Amino acid sequence: MQIHRVLPGETLDDVASTYGVSLRDLLRYNELASKDVIVPGIALLIPKGPPLRVIRHAVRAGDTLDRLAHRYGVEPAAIANWNPGLPKDGPWPIGVTVNIPGTRPQRRTIEVNAYLMPAGNENDAALLQDVSELTYVCAFSYRVQATGDLDAPNDKPMLEAAAKFRIAPLATLTNFNGNRFNPDLAHAILHSPALIKRVIDQAVRVCEEKGYRGVNVDFEHMHPGDRAAYTSFIRALGNALRPRGWSLSVALGPKSSDEPDAPWMGAFDYAALGDEVDFVMLMTYEWGWVGGPPMPVAPADRVESVLEYATGAIDPKKILMGMSLYGLSRR
Repeated sequence: MQIHRVLPGETLDDVASTYGVSLRDLLRYNELASKDVIVPGIALLIPKGPPLRVIRHAVRAGDTLDRLAHRYGVEPAAIANWNPGLPKDGPWPIGVTVNIPGTRPQRRTIEVNAYLMPAGNENDAALLQDVSELTYVCAFSYRVQATGDLDAPNDKPMLEAAAKFRIAPLATLTNFNGNRFNPDLAHAILHSPALIKRVIDQAVRVCEEKGYRGVNVDFEHMHPGDRAAYTSFIRALGNALRPRGWSLSVALGPKSSDEPDAPWMGAFDYAALGDEVDFVMLMTYEWGWVGGPPMPVAPADRVESVLEYATGAIDPKKILMGMSLYGLSRR
């Protein structure tokens, strides 16, 4: 155990980073209600060793100190120290909560992406500051036009904030026309070599001029018959981006089996697309949506089914699982 004296301007996040400990453990050891309850001069206990985890066990009939110690693989004395109000030898009241201490495995580093519709003002910077630990931020969106040109959002404030917080910005190309994803627009682009070249040239220009670190493609509701053409387009785009050091990713609609003729999911060849891109954003959400019947946005069983199929077709290290941070209600 170490003691750290908080310096002016220092945050609990700073302290955790300095000593390589988790924020959760700092809060627990120092009995702090929030990471914001910290003032200069306060002495903090800095835990050593692996991060803690505590299991909250509800006492059942027959539970004793020794039985719980054996069940959870910890020393009886450790349980007793964490539960000073409970008798060591006598029976424990059924239903009372007992804290079982242990160690928590070290967490792996993950990559996190968020889609942002740039407002073109200080709100973009404020949003990114709140989630500054992002790996990527996708500007939604660079809308592909029938001419192959890209209709750009007002993304300057977003790009400035991304640079400040060291978040890699990605330009998202879509077949979104402002109201819906247009399958006929995608079809026209994908079957015209001249338009494909125009789109790719425009994507390269955007990265060069604005400092984007890569391109994310979010074509949705495509015709199933455009499956091969879409994969070919992604391959050509990757060939243009990678020599310049930029990444390529795609958003994939969720499915639990490969049915090439299925309405809009059929256009996504998971295996082929997985080979052509650096990573994918798997849209494991929006089963429940504002235009459909009441149901969960991301039902656990369907999300699990999609992940099981996706990880069998695509290198799991390339998959970013989508998470819905919203809900829907009806009256």
